[in-house]
Amino acid sequence: MNIILENCGKNYHRSWLFQGINLTLNISGEDSTPLKLAILGPNGAGKSTFTLMLVGQTDPTEGTIQWLEQNKSIPQSKWHQNVALASPGMELPEEFTLAEWFDFHHQIKGFQSSITLPMLMDLCGFPKATKTKQILTFSSGMKQRVKLCAAMLGNHPLVILDEPLTNLDKAGAEVFKTLIDKYLGNRSLIIASNREDEWMNYCTHTYTIGEGGFKAI
Repeated sequence: MNIILENCGKNYHRSWLFQGINLTLNISGEDSTPLKLAILGPNGAGKSTFTLMLVGQTDPTEGTIQWLEQNKSIPQSKWHQNVALASPGMELPEEFTLAEWFDFHHQIKGFQSSITLPMLMDLCGFPKATKTKQILTFSSGMKQRVKLCAAMLGNHPLVILDEPLTNLDKAGAEVFKTLIDKYLGNRSLIIASNREDEWMNYCTHTYTIGEGGFKAI
């Protein structure tokens, strides 16, 4: 499976975030090495927008993006079936309890077959009573742990994490590390980041994005 970007650019309010991105991302198969890619840049450089373009949640202002499987184009409406995204900008259904969210997410996106709600709660360090609490009562760090679990505990061939350590304390950072080490498996990973501790130990290729263009480093 490949994602192919041709001359992609994004303009907001008559100002270009980035232009001229030409890139082919190989989202691994059984016989290939999984992609481990970091997209780096300061706040406002366009990292989050780039990840949203990859998953089809926003369109490029210029250029095209294709997802191909065995050289056949995948409709944009089905890209989400192959990718899991965790981003600070994502919203959780805050009226749901954690248990209700788990069941809902399991129906919509799915978890790995071994994952249960008690396992997820134990991984996050949540007390038993948390499962009946509405997500609106969660701290920002607790919500971020839930978002990371939603992305990392599925079976999608590509996982995209946008600034994954946002709102996490030291214990939350350990949750992030455990999720990567134990549950990523042979899947591809893209991390959008402006800090080394989010990507340095996990990514083998890096690009910078921003006013200087899109460059491999």
